[in-house]
Amino acid sequence: MSYISELRKLVGHRPIMSAAVVCILYDEDKGLLFEKRTDTGEWCVPGGALELGEEPEAGLYREVKEETNLEIKDPVFFTVKNNVHLVYPNQDEVYYTDLVYVVTKYSGELFHDEESVDLKWFSIDALPDNIMPTQTGYLEEFIRGLKDKDTTGTGNHKI
Repeated sequence: MSYISELRKLVGHRPIMSAAVVCILYDEDKGLLFEKRTDTGEWCVPGGALELGEEPEAGLYREVKEETNLEIKDPVFFTVKNNVHLVYPNQDEVYYTDLVYVVTKYSGELFHDEESVDLKWFSIDALPDNIMPTQTGYLEEFIRGLKDKDTTGTGNHKI
């Protein structure tokens, strides 16, 4: 059982804080990979909460594998977003700190888990309408940077 699940047994739906990892998976030919969430029907990029004591990159590899069946390679840190407030349909409330990475190298065959009903590549010029609101800011920043050839979010290095 996950750390968050164990914590929820103790605190119920009350707000908690958690660190999460998010993967902007970009393929020059296919676009950005999104998953359609089972609980809200929104499109989002793969990611999720870190387990207790888990290193961010290890969590990123785990979350992407669990949610997409893909093995990622060489993630590059993009940005951090604080105070990402979510209230899930089951009324669990979380304030996340999202650690966002960009990945352009991957292998495997797409297959979604129970957290989503679909996985789909979208062109950066034709994104889905129903994107999870907490992710639109850094996705817009990534796309702007991509068009400007800076996809790190920091301006310090390029992918």
